[in-house]
Amino acid sequence: MNIARAISVTGAMLIGIVAGCDAERSKPANADAKASEASWSEQLAEVQAGTRTEVRVLHSVITDADFMRLTAGCESLEVLNIETLQVNSAEFAVLAKLPHLRQLRLGSPVGDAELHEIASITSLRVLNLPNGEFTDVAIKELARLPQLELLRFRSPHVTDRGLETIAMFPALRFLHLIEVPITDEGLMYLEGYDQLESLYLDGCGCTDDGILRLLKALPTLHLHRDQLHLDEDSHAHPH
Repeated sequence: MNIARAISVTGAMLIGIVAGCDAERSKPANADAKASEASWSEQLAEVQAGTRTEVRVLHSVITDADFMRLTAGCESLEVLNIETLQVNSAEFAVLAKLPHLRQLRLGSPVGDAELHEIASITSLRVLNLPNGEFTDVAIKELARLPQLELLRFRSPHVTDRGLETIAMFPALRFLHLIEVPITDEGLMYLEGYDQLESLYLDGCGCTDDGILRLLKALPTLHLHRDQLHLDEDSHAHPH
């Protein structure tokens, strides 16, 4: 998919984050995959030993006690991908103590309180929250992230006003919105956002007219709606 190729130029830590909405939907845990996945403890031990910079736990539940282990010798961690969290929002503050964390994906619901803590991870470049429950108010806090290049999220509580905020993020280049109830009015806030290179809209409320207006304002933008190009999109091509 083209968006993945575009993202790859910023480094390997960006590859594959936006493989499409369908690819991100949670799937039942496969017994073989679960058995082959290194445990949270095993992966953290490798981070602490300096032999690993990525932790990915997709088939186990991470609890408060598990999460707090990130405070001990995990400063080199760059990528954190957890499918299922059972962690109090206050514990999210530990993430700001990971000075090299560049990529974060959390599959569990993330609300305003959790997003407040995530916005303290100043090293963050990629944020992927496929089950967000945060609001327009909280999304303003992400403007505190000076290096955030890619934002991908689902939230039924972010509106056109949220897009007005996103259009002020200093470094954002890739945006993927999933079932976010924005309209053509929200797209208008992006018309002057020249740094935006790629926009995916899945399950949003925008019309063809609104999207074509945006493409006219940003003629180099790579844009998909529901994983497809509009017929009138001058950049349309097979995927």
